[in-house]
Amino acid sequence: MRYLYSAILGLLFGSFSNVCILRLPADESLWFPRSHCPRCHRSLKAIHNIPVISYLVLKGRCGFCRSPISAQYPLIECIMALLFLFNAWHFSDSVDRMVIADVLSFYLSTLSLIDFRHRIIPDELSLSLLALGFLGSFANPYFSGSPSVKLVESLVAGIGGGLMMLIIAWVGEKAFKKEAMGGGDIKLVAATSAVLGWEGLIGPLMLGSLTGGLVALILLFSKKKKLGETLPFGPFLSLGAYVTCLFPGWCRYLFSQK
Repeated sequence: MRYLYSAILGLLFGSFSNVCILRLPADESLWFPRSHCPRCHRSLKAIHNIPVISYLVLKGRCGFCRSPISAQYPLIECIMALLFLFNAWHFSDSVDRMVIADVLSFYLSTLSLIDFRHRIIPDELSLSLLALGFLGSFANPYFSGSPSVKLVESLVAGIGGGLMMLIIAWVGEKAFKKEAMGGGDIKLVAATSAVLGWEGLIGPLMLGSLTGGLVALILLFSKKKKLGETLPFGPFLSLGAYVTCLFPGWCRYLFSQK
């Protein structure tokens, strides 16, 4: 039953992720108006809004005007369900860690897609994740000690991580004579630090820089990118944060090796 619940929850969060991906970059409300067809603008009925199933039953078309519906909707819903199922399997012995992995899966996937498309990380996502990190710190298994100690650890890591990213961004701008890191990236790492502790800073930076640099080289050699062109950094930071969530302690292990 645990896997069934995880799959259903993943589908629902995937549906909400679609709303965020479409509305946040357009500076639209997430709550109003109700979900509607972008062509005929009619509000969807509940039966039209069942993740994946409605898309299949309606054969990828609006239930009113029969206009085609983007395959993005069921694709993201399925991806989110798969992530939630994987989290349930990976953290089969820890419900607390599974919940945190689910929250990060939703946030990191959603903001990564937005950053990839629009080169922005909405404050609504990064700052709400930061707030959740602080508010949920008392029960966060990634911190140790009493609830008050956990809160302090989360606050120090979140605020300290954000300040360190600001310093790195400032140094990079002075060195390269152009913006080295966007404000959205800084807030994202502050948020992952508030959730995962200092490893939420080190993990995203190390793995994000490594994977981002590797992808940039591949695109450069395949002539799909020109020298000097930038890539959105949010998806790579998100990958680093998710891997750190799955394998906490890898940073300490790496630095402890002689």
